[in-house]
Amino acid sequence: MKILSSRPAPPGSTTLAHVDVEILDGVKMYGIRVSRAEDGTYRAYAQNSERGRTCAFSREIVAQIAEATLSQLSLTGHRTNDQHAR
Repeated sequence: MKILSSRPAPPGSTTLAHVDVEILDGVKMYGIRVSRAEDGTYRAYAQNSERGRTCAFSREIVAQIAEATLSQLSLTGHRTNDQHAR
């Protein structure tokens, strides 16, 4: 799992960032929205098409995306907008 690009979300939401990730070698996804739910779990959503969802992630992949995103944000000096931090 590798973060290719990250864009921190504006303050005031549960969204942490939008990221471009290389999930596996040669498998890249762009514009993934990473957020944290009120129960403390992370969510990762791909962009939708006019027909709805374009993909879904397992809990394990979401955890990897969230961990990589948080690490990237801390490396770049951005604070997370996580209003539900524990």
